[in-house]
Amino acid sequence: MTMTRRDAVTMAAGGAAVLSLTAMAQGKAAAPAKAAPWVINDALLAAALDCIKAGETCLDHCVRTLSTGDKSMAECAGTVRAMLPMCHALADLTRLNSAHLKALAAVCAKVCRDCEAACKKHQNHHAECKACMESCQKCAAECEKLAA
Repeated sequence: MTMTRRDAVTMAAGGAAVLSLTAMAQGKAAAPAKAAPWVINDALLAAALDCIKAGETCLDHCVRTLSTGDKSMAECAGTVRAMLPMCHALADLTRLNSAHLKALAAVCAKVCRDCEAACKKHQNHHAECKACMESCQKCAAECEKLAA
């Protein structure tokens, strides 16, 4: 009789369980489980993706406004254009659980705070700016938690 891959995995898992139970029975604490390397920060990823969605909508609004000759949205458009690639990178490094995520989050928080400040000036006049401001605020807060 040959052993299949499934049989080997089952035996290995059973063996690990027996060792753990044996250690517990002998009064020894089992080693604390480490977080799997593929576990990601769901709150940070959600905040980054929300920021991207709101930022793209805000940027579209800024471009439409600028195309009419109204330059009041120029600063907003510029900060959103800086925020979008940062949040894309943040989402990517979060998904990868990169060793560089903490450093990027510190920079991304600053970029999101800049965008938040620019959009805040328009929040009472443009729903797109208000949504972008709020999403940048949340993303910056999640970044700051990680970077702290």
